[in-house]
Amino acid sequence: MLFRSVEEFHRSGFRPRVFIVGSGPAGISLALRLQDRKVACLLVEAGGYEFTSESQDFYRGEVIGNHYHQLHEARLRQFGGTSGHWSGWVCPLDAIDFEARAYMPNSGWPIRVTDLDPYSAAADEIVEVKPHEKDRPMTPDIDYIQYRYSPPVRFGNKYRATIERSATIGLLLNTPVLELVPGQNRIDSIRVSQAPGVTTDIRVDHVCVCTGGIENSRLLLWSNARHAGRVVPHASALGRYWMEHPVADWADVITSNGYEHQFETPATERWLFAPSDHAKKTHGIGGAHIWMREHQPDPDRTKELVHEAMCVAPNWSNRLLQRFGKEYHCGGLVRAEFEQFPVPENRIELGSKKDAMGVPLTRLYWKISATERKTASVATLLLGEALVKKDIGRLRIRNYLTNAAAAWPDDGQPAGWHHMGGTRMADSPSTGVVDKNCKVFDMDNLYVGGSSVFTTGGHASPTYNIVRFALRLGDHLASKLTST
Repeated sequence: MLFRSVEEFHRSGFRPRVFIVGSGPAGISLALRLQDRKVACLLVEAGGYEFTSESQDFYRGEVIGNHYHQLHEARLRQFGGTSGHWSGWVCPLDAIDFEARAYMPNSGWPIRVTDLDPYSAAADEIVEVKPHEKDRPMTPDIDYIQYRYSPPVRFGNKYRATIERSATIGLLLNTPVLELVPGQNRIDSIRVSQAPGVTTDIRVDHVCVCTGGIENSRLLLWSNARHAGRVVPHASALGRYWMEHPVADWADVITSNGYEHQFETPATERWLFAPSDHAKKTHGIGGAHIWMREHQPDPDRTKELVHEAMCVAPNWSNRLLQRFGKEYHCGGLVRAEFEQFPVPENRIELGSKKDAMGVPLTRLYWKISATERKTASVATLLLGEALVKKDIGRLRIRNYLTNAAAAWPDDGQPAGWHHMGGTRMADSPSTGVVDKNCKVFDMDNLYVGGSSVFTTGGHASPTYNIVRFALRLGDHLASKLTST
């Protein structure tokens, strides 16, 4: 059901048990699960059905550190959230991602991958993909991994009619939540505004903050600042351990049989390269998914790569040159998205500038460190060795990976638009913000949904895993509320 104003919601007599702040993949998936469990909820969305530049201005901010996207372009403030940016590629987190690893400080979740596995089938249905296939070993150090392709699902488009017709899901649009108002170890109300300078408090039962991997931290930081730290009582990790998936071209590649083609098609799936668990543990590196892209159209570059390969692999190159021109042989790029280690220095803070509602804009500190460079360089070397072993091709590794003094590239797409961490899940409030059930430590009714709860990021694009976490949170809330 749709409410066009706070007043209309109050007059309706609708009494939700759960208030969900944000209507992106986390918020909508959570609402759908609560509907299945017959628990009434209200989605409170700051934007409208359509994108507007005025609404996007609330997402402006500054970035300190490495080259990064403009913050107001990196997410969407509208119904359906940043699924409007989603390219549609789907992959689950790996079992190793949940483990505490000595070579990765601050790793280790309070749950395991088996806690998410029961929600995979429902998540597959939501994002419209077939079941995931297991990784296939290429060598002991390199696996083939499957990425499935969603249409992609735009959550706002797909679920608008469902939510408008629902008897148990309410939707309140164009209603920014400015702050959470605490009582005694709980949130008593959310303070909203539908016009500058005019605020209204809405009494709540349970609250789930699902505003995204940047805005979750921003809202909680501001609420804490406004209410003497009583919204997140243990806030040492709040906003910290923020992560992205850096994106970079790691190498040029030449192959003898058009090998790259299978990594550009078919439309429903893509098999990529990834360091195996054995390689990660042996070399102390993070995860990555690596693919090849053809140099198009640049035959001279292909010939240049072939002739350079003559110096290091003359036998293989001679075989290639004998056939060159009679068959199509690919020269391409090796590109990857890869894991960033969680460190407290990468963080979200409140900036000095404010939005039109008086809430401080975001200041993001983000830096690619030596650990990410190690993941990139080692994974590229392992892939090169695998291509040689399989007699597939040869790599020319980019200079910035082989020269520690070289600057990280600052052109092209810097990262995957994947915002993770800031309200991380942990066993203890000394190292995290939420517990294994996504509940803020020592708050009875405050929960957080979305990739901000990720303890580590793995290499997988987050949307699919956001959905699985939201479904799990929905079951937890339903069980709690129906037992009282």
